[in-house]
Amino acid sequence: MSKILIVHTSWYEEYIKTMIDSVTNILTPKYDIDLACAPGAIELSALAKYKILQEKNLYAGVLFLGIVVRGETTHYELVTNETFRSIGNLALDFSNISVINNVICVENKDQLLKRLTTNTENNAKALISLINEKSI
Repeated sequence: MSKILIVHTSWYEEYIKTMIDSVTNILTPKYDIDLACAPGAIELSALAKYKILQEKNLYAGVLFLGIVVRGETTHYELVTNETFRSIGNLALDFSNISVINNVICVENKDQLLKRLTTNTENNAKALISLINEKSI
């Protein structure tokens, strides 16, 4: 059975647990799952790269789960921009592995709740589609 690496942040633990539960329900019928927890969004791609290199490219896909909520400073822009850039670079560096970014960036809790389940489930399904496309 193929393996999927799910790399998630430690922030907003209750919501991250909901995300993990959603994606494992979708992915586990077809894939084995490895979980890795990064301290924050910026560290997601570096942890994924470390795990990929440790497993010698045995992963069919990587799914990133995280939440970034805008605060009162420019920190939000720095975190979101760097997180998305580094995940994109990882996808280019390991083009044989399907990579999906489900880091949800929101202004407030209401926006998060509207997107949490739908975005997460859609991105888990997108990962399956991308894996299938790359296996053709």
